Amino acid sequence: DFAEGNIHHKALLISVTVCSILLVLIIIFCYFRYKRQETRPRYSIGLEQDETYIPPGESLKDLIEQSQSSGSGSGLPLLVRD
Repeated sequence: DFAEGNIHHKALLISVTVCSILLVLIIIFCYFRYKRQETRPRYSIGLEQDETYIPPGESLKDLIEQSQSSGSGSGLPLLVRD
């Protein structure tokens, strides 16, 4: 009984140790990855303050309707009977 209980304790100790080491390595990896992203310059689109995506005189609704009604395969599909 004693030898069997001792093996269980050793297995538990090894498992906890391995899991703890893996957890510490994952935390270190995430920390350095976060720090690397923080030091990287952020890219901007390059738009001026007064530039917009929507041309003057058009609304967002107009742009959505144009994108849905133009192009190949747009519109309602036709039902085909055999």
